Amino acid sequence: MRTSPLRAVITLAAGIVAIGLIPVNGPLTGPLALTTPLAAQSPEVVVGPNLRVGPGQFNEPWIAASQDNPDFLIAVTQTGGLSFPDPAIAMTLATRNNAAFLSRNGGVAWEPIMLPGDEVGAFDPMVVPGPDGRMWILYCYVGANTMGDMFGESVRSDGTIMVWSTDDEGATWTGPARLRSPVPPDHARIAADWSDGPNRGRLYVVWNDVRDSFIRDDFQLFLHTLDDGGNTVSEPKLLATIPGGKLVATEPVVLSDGTLLVTFYQYFFPLSDEKNARMPFFTMRSEDGGETFTEPEVAFRVGTHSWPYAQTEMTSAFTLPIVAWDRTDGPHADNIYVVWDGVTGGDAATAATSDVWFRRSTDGGRSWSDQMRLNDNEPPAPGDPLDDRMLPVVEVNRDGVVGVAWYDRRRDDTRRCWELFFTSSSDGGETFGANVPVASAPSCPPPAHAPVARVHNVAADPDVKDLTEEEIAKMDLVQRMTVVMAEQSRNARAEYFGDLDHARLEVSFDNARGNQPGHYLGLAGDANGAFHPLWISRRNGTDELFTTTVEVTASAPAAPTGEETDVTGALLVVAGPVVYDAASGTATVEVQLRNVSDGVVHGPVRLRAEGGEAREGSEWSFEGRMGSHDRLPPGGLSEPVKVKLTTGPGMDARLDFRVYGKVGG
Repeated sequence: MRTSPLRAVITLAAGIVAIGLIPVNGPLTGPLALTTPLAAQSPEVVVGPNLRVGPGQFNEPWIAASQDNPDFLIAVTQTGGLSFPDPAIAMTLATRNNAAFLSRNGGVAWEPIMLPGDEVGAFDPMVVPGPDGRMWILYCYVGANTMGDMFGESVRSDGTIMVWSTDDEGATWTGPARLRSPVPPDHARIAADWSDGPNRGRLYVVWNDVRDSFIRDDFQLFLHTLDDGGNTVSEPKLLATIPGGKLVATEPVVLSDGTLLVTFYQYFFPLSDEKNARMPFFTMRSEDGGETFTEPEVAFRVGTHSWPYAQTEMTSAFTLPIVAWDRTDGPHADNIYVVWDGVTGGDAATAATSDVWFRRSTDGGRSWSDQMRLNDNEPPAPGDPLDDRMLPVVEVNRDGVVGVAWYDRRRDDTRRCWELFFTSSSDGGETFGANVPVASAPSCPPPAHAPVARVHNVAADPDVKDLTEEEIAKMDLVQRMTVVMAEQSRNARAEYFGDLDHARLEVSFDNARGNQPGHYLGLAGDANGAFHPLWISRRNGTDELFTTTVEVTASAPAAPTGEETDVTGALLVVAGPVVYDAASGTATVEVQLRNVSDGVVHGPVRLRAEGGEAREGSEWSFEGRMGSHDRLPPGGLSEPVKVKLTTGPGMDARLDFRVYGKVGG
């Protein structure tokens, strides 16, 4: 088995002490109360440098790792997803596209790829590993029946789903397989059969309709199967039709005996509806490769997420439970894990807490544990902005370790900036370790982003027209969506102001607090057991795609005790973009260090000027750019440091340098 170059990386949790029971932030009451306390483990969580996958505007990323080669990774994401878009382009089809990237060195470097037959209008990407070295990529596509003709753009007549696969690590691709969608498709989720049964290698695709586009107030769930590497595609099978609220597909699970467990949940319009405090999470089971299924059963319920409290953001958005299962042959094989975010205890103006929740099943989805809270932060003070946690994702690595990552605002008092956090369980979800920050820099909105004004009026708005059910039923899908979204916005505003009996004008920064990275982020476990989170960060001003490695180990790597030495011959200096300021006559270059030796280079690492036009003795430290434990393993790449050089109009600048650090095992 090949070794990933980022196996040895930087610890962020050295010396974590077991803290027994994580306290619950105030009493939880009612049916969603925490009944099983969360006991903390004390592992070492080892995190690598944060590395940018590529420049651009992205959201909704997902990642998968080869289970044979720890160096091979695939990342997919939506493109053009601006958190603060120009209103003129916010809803155009041009903002709906996907991108895919490959890494052949464990996530150090990435290359964009163009899938054969890819088209404009893609959304909701996903990638998963399958058995026998095959990897699968899925894109959903907007069509005229999905709102693609809303702006007169030329698109396919119907929405569809396309799937590609590779069995040679991206050298060639099979596909696209086109999955026929009788209604507009949305949020397709995929799983591969890893069992040794007759359907090994089969791909299952589960998806829901965008809206109640076929029958008013009926929402539907569908299934496709793909065999022969995607060359044989089934017709869509209708799995469920349930009235009252939108069905949303979550990740299907294929157990070791080939049993298929389909999972999905339901949310309700408007989001202020009290039913959204207890949204049902459903399961269906097939033991014959998707031919027949049990009836949908409510396994448990999930609570209200934080988006409804950000009144100027996506009032029609919803939380997404994420599902993973243990496909190892270890002691927790076939365990199923679900995570989601939820708000309890009040509203944004009082004592609400935003939490990450977890459940598990040890019997193939027939029964489920009580929910546990995974975040260990203190609650915000009453009246402070809501301390959001959003978009948790769960994955199980080759050793059966359960990893969970999510966006978190706890370390920013203004609640404007997000960071990625992580926790893990080595005992099959019985207990979890302390929360560990993964991001080396926060993701913040533009500093000068203006607040918005919102008004609560006592007088009725004469421009609001109450449409009857019959009038709405006669509208096409786009018209109905416009009406429903406007109604949701009004209801969310009314929910926010509550029973206020007088008029009020507020100026709020809620819109600047909202990083809208989509409905999910990515987390994969590679063939060596390292986790690879994939998330959106605005540290450089735009919504860029970042990744790193996270390992759960018994002890932290030890630093060498020797003297500092010249390590220039061990480290490749990689120059990035140059920013030239003509007024000051300076050029600023981003430089990174890549370890091309066979040993581990430890900090403090310094790039020191040795003469030339730069002032001799000037130096640039890489402290904090190689992680908190300050080390680069063989093949490892640091985060960038900015080097400023003095130049002039038409004149070059140069820097002669050496790099100093320590070399150890």
